[in-house]
Amino acid sequence: MMQRFFCLILGAFLLVACAAELTPTRSANTPPTRTPRPLFSFGEAATATPTSEPTETPEPTPTQGPIYVEYTVRSGETLGYISARFNLSVEELMKFNGLTDPNTLQVGQVLKIPTFVEKVGPAVKFLPDSEVVYGPAYKNFDLAAFIQKYPDSYLAQYNEIVEGKNRTGAEIIQLVAERFSVGPRVLLALLELQGGWVTTATLNGNQIAYPMGLRDPSRQHLYRQAAWAANQLNAGYYGKISGRLGILDFADHDRARLAYGLNPGTAALHNVLAKTATWDEWQTLVAPQGFRATYEKLFGAPEQYEIKTLRPKNLRQPPMILPLEAGKLWYFTGGPHAGWVDGSPWAAVDFAPADQAGSCWPSQYWALAAAPGVITSAENGRVIQDLDGDGFQGTGWALLYMHLADQERVNVGDQLKTGDHVGHPACQGGAAETSHVHFARLYNGQWIAAGDAQVPMTLSGWTFASESQEYNGSMTRGDQTRTAENQRIQERNGITPDGAP
Repeated sequence: MMQRFFCLILGAFLLVACAAELTPTRSANTPPTRTPRPLFSFGEAATATPTSEPTETPEPTPTQGPIYVEYTVRSGETLGYISARFNLSVEELMKFNGLTDPNTLQVGQVLKIPTFVEKVGPAVKFLPDSEVVYGPAYKNFDLAAFIQKYPDSYLAQYNEIVEGKNRTGAEIIQLVAERFSVGPRVLLALLELQGGWVTTATLNGNQIAYPMGLRDPSRQHLYRQAAWAANQLNAGYYGKISGRLGILDFADHDRARLAYGLNPGTAALHNVLAKTATWDEWQTLVAPQGFRATYEKLFGAPEQYEIKTLRPKNLRQPPMILPLEAGKLWYFTGGPHAGWVDGSPWAAVDFAPADQAGSCWPSQYWALAAAPGVITSAENGRVIQDLDGDGFQGTGWALLYMHLADQERVNVGDQLKTGDHVGHPACQGGAAETSHVHFARLYNGQWIAAGDAQVPMTLSGWTFASESQEYNGSMTRGDQTRTAENQRIQERNGITPDGAP
């Protein structure tokens, strides 16, 4: 069951903490704090990679009927308990979720909870979609150079131990931007809005401990605060695209409906700003004098960087093979689930090698390059391969290989052909219980769901499909089907790749 936890883990990897002590060294006002192991140019606007038929990010069809929130069933909970918690009858809860048997709840099952909210947020667009994702608009952005425009600022002088390494403020923001695939200009504007870090030299204790405004003692200091903010941006962005995000939750437990006509980029900001504010405070933050004014003070109007085409209507995945050594037995252990922590879409699938079961020792099997491309990142179990060859993960297709051991892993700059060795499956970079490969796709900085209706993940002819519950799902090729299982049952989820595309 623990491996199924994995990408709630890339929650453990990023938000709660995967390694080390976080010890800021910028100010004597900040006492060293021992914390759990962390989970996980400026220049002209970039030009998007050539695509046909420019189109805005698709807007979901309005949901008919009541607005709802989603609730994940936990161990020991019953429909009676959940219905009482939300002041609903068991019959209402069953009808709304299409349930026929009240005794068939599963841990991890997602229920829709109808809710009635009168407050509605503004429908004014103030941030383009392309600013929120780490995509083509950031190809020429030099983060470190921008921060040094304010050389005496708290951020420019900041250092923190993250995952055993002493990192500068610029390195931390860059790391978070790449891992979550979130725009660093947006992160910097939030950091300035909530904590004054970008332009100010002297800060108070709360600004230092909680630079993104989240007053959570378990998420103090820059890395954890920035990772939390990036995850909330993703939750708002992809929640709006999918239609899953209808309600904003505020710091005082008040709620408001997200305006239907809002674009995903603005919805992302509405979501993260709601988490640290009351309704009244939030209305100021999303007004022209709030986040937008702070962003413009640093970068000018965001529209100057806008890339209108992030995902073309005719998008197709290039040929890819299963990223698994041929002729060896593997197990399909994780169906579509979060690509990088729970805010991202279900972009990833998991495969476990047969030579390791219940162990995190590096496998002798190899994870292979699913397509040709250059390696742009290789750190803490995470490898990013850029398929268009320009060396930037935010343009065109990019692939994530996760949990690879340090030993014999590829290096940044390596040019790989389809089927070349990438590394050995292990547990590195997350809280997985057994060695496996976590594999996901991005296009122009956007996470692409494995079960995407237009561009489903297809590897060696196997096409992946999601189910209603995360980690469930199937892979199908012709008349063959494998079903994701946390256990290893060869006839159900065993697969021996042949290396063919």
